[in-house]
Amino acid sequence: MQQDFPQYPTPAELEQFYIPFPDGRPAARIGLRLDFFFRRLGESDLREALGGCIGQYLNLAGDRMILYSVAGDRQYRRLKPGQRVDPAQLQAMINPEGDFNFEASATDEGIAQHWAISVMSSQIKFREDELGYLIAYLPFTALQNAPPRSFTKLFLRFCDALAVEHAYGGMGWVLPFDPAGRRGALHLESLGEQAMRFCALDLNDPTGTSIHCEHGIKSINWLTAISHRLLERVGGSEAVARTAGPGVAVYPYRNGAVFQAGDTPQVGDSQQGLIPPAYVALGKAVKPLRAAYPDRLVTAPPNFGPLAPGENANKVFTQRWLARFDGG
Repeated sequence: MQQDFPQYPTPAELEQFYIPFPDGRPAARIGLRLDFFFRRLGESDLREALGGCIGQYLNLAGDRMILYSVAGDRQYRRLKPGQRVDPAQLQAMINPEGDFNFEASATDEGIAQHWAISVMSSQIKFREDELGYLIAYLPFTALQNAPPRSFTKLFLRFCDALAVEHAYGGMGWVLPFDPAGRRGALHLESLGEQAMRFCALDLNDPTGTSIHCEHGIKSINWLTAISHRLLERVGGSEAVARTAGPGVAVYPYRNGAVFQAGDTPQVGDSQQGLIPPAYVALGKAVKPLRAAYPDRLVTAPPNFGPLAPGENANKVFTQRWLARFDGG
């Protein structure tokens, strides 16, 4: 690790902290993350909405991006200083007969950086329940001078635009934007160890979630969006709100409800017993909606156990991490 985790960190100190790859490159940082999972991947209106969301994010990023790719690219395109992604390249992917994939970052491949976005909506022959994803990272300082609730409003706008099946927003681990770099980070034992300790920092492999969570949610974050279709299984959003209690606020979006666990996003520290009670309240209320996740999300720390005969340490550890807000 770059340094010891600060005891009472400021947002700027959190942004400087990182978990390294063996060669010293930052593998995981701490920042704001937004994870959206949606259906209707080949529909032109969904693709128009994706282009709009990407445009909003790129406007926030300004001139910071240096690499990007659009559907069909075999390698990343490099932007010159001051140059931005051409909106026409996003518009060209609206065609439902082609792929809609997009990635952009303010740093090179294999490096965790707070300005990065990754979108996958490439299926042409798709089933109704298949999921695409949009994940985006932000530094805390990106919104330090913004009006109150700017992050929540941004999250709700994207949920509305994409009619998400489920989505997650708040504090989390920022990983490399490219699939190979992301996989490498998720294989680090040190990331698994810190993810379990700082329990309120979300972690996600969007490919795994899109495959394993077609019929349920992954877990929760400070903001958790859930579709009406899923909420019907537990009596709807009002039933979840009653079960979760007054510490969890509810905001509607056009395809469901967003649940906010407490007034502000948290880091959490299970070693110090600092598990946010609002996160636990929400986690318990939506536990019946958690999808089976039979795969590894993150690598287990060294000497993790004990394990029953035949159990896979990484899969068991993943289940414990997903259940961290089950409330005992």
